[in-house]
Amino acid sequence: MEITCLQMDVLISFYIDGELSESLKTRVEEHLRQCPVCRAKLNIIDSLFGDVKKKLCPEEKEVFSTNTHSSKQYQFFKKNLSAYVDNELPEEENVKIRKYTIGNKKARKELEDTYKIRKILKDSFRKTKTESKPDFIKKVMKSTEFDDKTEFEFNPLISVGFAFIMTVILISAIVIYMLSL
Repeated sequence: MEITCLQMDVLISFYIDGELSESLKTRVEEHLRQCPVCRAKLNIIDSLFGDVKKKLCPEEKEVFSTNTHSSKQYQFFKKNLSAYVDNELPEEENVKIRKYTIGNKKARKELEDTYKIRKILKDSFRKTKTESKPDFIKKVMKSTEFDDKTEFEFNPLISVGFAFIMTVILISAIVIYMLSL
């Protein structure tokens, strides 16, 4: 399956960061060989990052380094960040993540951002919950109440079927009773 230019717009940043699987990376590279437009986009992005990296101090260059993205520790950190924030990891894995974030500014920043996002979501949920004054469940139940005039009618086939089943059960009970005498 060939990759489209629209898909390349999404995949190009993952390609630059080295975060694609080998098979997907091969397909992206094949598309780049065949498509001059996407190749030009890649060159522009690479040159922009190159210009930015030249102007950064050594500490800031570490943030843009692809080595921090491809390390096993970073992959472990990224994969387990949400579970860590939600306190769902075993203690051994919590310790690994704590040690990694202590020694890595980018990881600390991501962790801080994750906590900020979590707080914003909780605050937003709390605000929405308190602002919704009318009881939603009562409102729904009230809207589904039936009028007193509404009559429940069964489909005639269901009524006939029920009568037939009751008749068969009654006749079976009489036959069994007669046979037991």
